[in-house]
Amino acid sequence: MLELYTHPMSSCAQKVRIVLAEKSLPWTAHHVNLAKKENLNAEYLKLNPLGVVPTLVDDNNPVIESSIICEYLDDSYPDVSLWLSDPLLLSKMRFWMKHVDTKLHPACGAIVA
Repeated sequence: MLELYTHPMSSCAQKVRIVLAEKSLPWTAHHVNLAKKENLNAEYLKLNPLGVVPTLVDDNNPVIESSIICEYLDDSYPDVSLWLSDPLLLSKMRFWMKHVDTKLHPACGAIVA
């Protein structure tokens, strides 16, 4: 069973939740209360030493960083592939994934802070 440590306001976690939904994969959510700094407790830091969400746990193996998690899910569960076969289209998809990480995520953090 896939487990996702997530927060509803995290754009990076949302990216992973979208991939899980598009691939119709069953998963269990673990809400990490960022306001209470649950992401910094010792148990969570064992899963994700960076202390951020999301963290995916698959068969007791943690996978961290949202873009890496998305790639992991597509590689591990290939029945419904979200990766494009055309290299140019794939580069555009990767651009938007990076855009979430480098532009949208920091902007959301600035609004919440």
